[in-house]
Amino acid sequence: MVKEGDISILVVTHNHGDYIQKLLDSLIKFNIKNVYFCDAKSTDNTSAILLNSFYSKSVLIKEKLEGFSKNNNDLIRHFNLKTKYFLLLNPDTYFEMDFIDLLYKAMIKNPQIAITTPLMKYPDGRLQKTWKQFPNFINVFKKRLGILKAIDEMQMEGPEIDWCLGACMLISDKLLKPNSCLLDERYRLYCEDIDICFSAHNKGLKVIAVKDSVVFHHLNESSARYFFSKYNFWNLKSIIKFILKWNVKYFKTLQAKKAQS
Repeated sequence: MVKEGDISILVVTHNHGDYIQKLLDSLIKFNIKNVYFCDAKSTDNTSAILLNSFYSKSVLIKEKLEGFSKNNNDLIRHFNLKTKYFLLLNPDTYFEMDFIDLLYKAMIKNPQIAITTPLMKYPDGRLQKTWKQFPNFINVFKKRLGILKAIDEMQMEGPEIDWCLGACMLISDKLLKPNSCLLDERYRLYCEDIDICFSAHNKGLKVIAVKDSVVFHHLNESSARYFFSKYNFWNLKSIIKFILKWNVKYFKTLQAKKAQS
């Protein structure tokens, strides 16, 4: 069972009125506390739903549309969160089991574990391939062109994986940066998940997939559907920023993994 005060759950919303109630119902069903919401300038009924929910006192409403990383970091700063672990959870997720307890138990087993993530499924029960190998340029551009879909990617076996989708990941405070930053705010959207996972590996820490823990996720793949879209533009910008940040270290890691295979 999760020790009280050990985990802060961070949820960033933007026009998720069609999804957020199902997540709220899941959280309430399992009596999950310490949940914090940042509504990033929604123009639908998302903020109204949050402000009328059980979690109304832990909602940060923003009038400016900002990046996913900054919104999560702002939750930590605004509510002065000092927990050992932070759970990033997408607003278009829901669950039918206490998956957080399983992620937590896996995390505390080994001090070398910095990130744990559940098995993720589409609402119809199909596997969502979110346990990933570090990407190469060929697959990156295939995804941007819409040739490669998430459903066609390879799922790593686990439990040790390269990186996981940021839709649901439990992160240790070992990865906190100065000024209470969890994620690199240079990424507006996309690559923040692979960045923090690579940062964990770079510190000699592990990213672990927990097979018994299951979360359902509506995956839209906004950047893959339309090549000339703001989402694709943000994705490509994030990729460039990631390469500039890690450059030689990342390519050496890819070469080492290729040599091992």
